[in-house]
Amino acid sequence: LSVLLLATLLFSHQRATLSNVKSTTTTTTTATTTTMTTTTARDANEMNARPPPVSSSMPRNERRKNDRRHNNATATNPATTRHHHHHHHHRANTTTLALRVLSIAPRILEIPKFLSPVEVQHLLDLATGPSVSMEPSTVSSSGDVSVRGATKPDARSSTGGWIHREHDVVVDAVFRRAADLMGVEEELFRDGAARDDDDYGDREDEHPNRLPTNHRIVEAMQLLRYGPGEEYAAHHDFVYPSVNNRYQPRRFATMLLYLTGEGDFLDERGVRRRFSSSADSSSNSSSSSSSSPPERSPLRGGETVFPRAITTQFHDGVKVKPQSGKAVLFYNVLPDGNMDDLSQHAGGKVESGVKYLANIWVWDPIIN
Repeated sequence: LSVLLLATLLFSHQRATLSNVKSTTTTTTTATTTTMTTTTARDANEMNARPPPVSSSMPRNERRKNDRRHNNATATNPATTRHHHHHHHHRANTTTLALRVLSIAPRILEIPKFLSPVEVQHLLDLATGPSVSMEPSTVSSSGDVSVRGATKPDARSSTGGWIHREHDVVVDAVFRRAADLMGVEEELFRDGAARDDDDYGDREDEHPNRLPTNHRIVEAMQLLRYGPGEEYAAHHDFVYPSVNNRYQPRRFATMLLYLTGEGDFLDERGVRRRFSSSADSSSNSSSSSSSSPPERSPLRGGETVFPRAITTQFHDGVKVKPQSGKAVLFYNVLPDGNMDDLSQHAGGKVESGVKYLANIWVWDPIIN
């Protein structure tokens, strides 16, 4: 009788354990959208007061070493401690971002409301104003995106200009948020911050994750304008480095920031508005003449297409409709270091209106 009672108790305990495992597995595998918090900078002083986050690209054991170094420095360095407390004082100035997985092969994430309406309008003012020179976009001879290359109107018919992080405080905040989103130290998005001999010493083995350059690992932000009929044929953002380059630098991540969305247009003052009422209809009927700029017409078309990304929702390639303030993050490099051929993407033809967007390209391990 005692043996039978003991067997019954063990069987009941095993069933309860299996039930807990099943419920835990169901909870963790059904989530397709996650959230994160990132700091929204209010002024230049606050932006310079945050301690740098740890790069997620570090190996796990090196991350632990870096954490210990940072904790020791925080405890012994009065300046670091003061900055650390200042960061917590401004913790209320954070925003929550929702990340939606569009594809896992290639890895594509969609982030609605990545940019605030004020930031969107500021970048539009730069793209349409005199401070940024908008010139015909270029591609490399291989057909991939290039910072400086030969003009190919048949492959890419947009116009674009470049702005650096130091242009103003708003642009700086956008770069900082992009670094937070990707889990990269935001200091690596500045020149001269990738290598600091005062902190890490002169020997490379004392800090194996130190980059062998004083240059930032991010390109200047590219502002783009696609008018009616303009498009960008399917292409890759990565460029194969020379075999003689020991560091094998390449663009590993791309961020697309949409400034105008479907139905958006710019009024006479250059302010973004949305075509959504009869008042807009009457104002646009007169502006649709041949003498009016295309910015006065609501945007139609211009989707971003990933033709090789096949999912249960998109059977002929993932399509992302432009939406003001939305960001799309995708990776051009696989976790094993090889280029991801599935990251090929295209800018669909604009049917009417004008599509404005911005690109941010991040390199690994250094910029070429």
